[in-house]
Amino acid sequence: MATVAASSQTAERSLNRQVMTFDLAAVLGNMKQEPTWRTARRNAMTLVKQPVFRVVLVALQAGAEIGAHETEGPVTVQALAGRLAIGVGAEEIVLAAGQLLVLQPGLRHTLRAQDESAFLLTLAAESVHPAERST
Repeated sequence: MATVAASSQTAERSLNRQVMTFDLAAVLGNMKQEPTWRTARRNAMTLVKQPVFRVVLVALQAGAEIGAHETEGPVTVQALAGRLAIGVGAEEIVLAAGQLLVLQPGLRHTLRAQDESAFLLTLAAESVHPAERST
């Protein structure tokens, strides 16, 4: 079993082990110490990367936005800290820490951090992404 407590260096860890655990508070704390957090409005770390499944830890500074986009597969957004405003069509959904949003494939959406925030983004696909296929 692999436990990721603090390292944010992809080269130091596997993204696809059979069993993995994460100390999200420690990983998030380290992400906020990285230069990216000081120079940009957000930072992200892929925790799990499999052909049809990904989990990404995202930290956003207050006011940071992720512009309109859509995904090919279903996604979940699980708020860990702060408040996130997710725009889906004309509707705005505000997630607080501990809340989970599920979006079906193809829904155009935006995201804005109302406060300094963190969330887990889970992406699923119905088939293997072409870049992940063996040749």
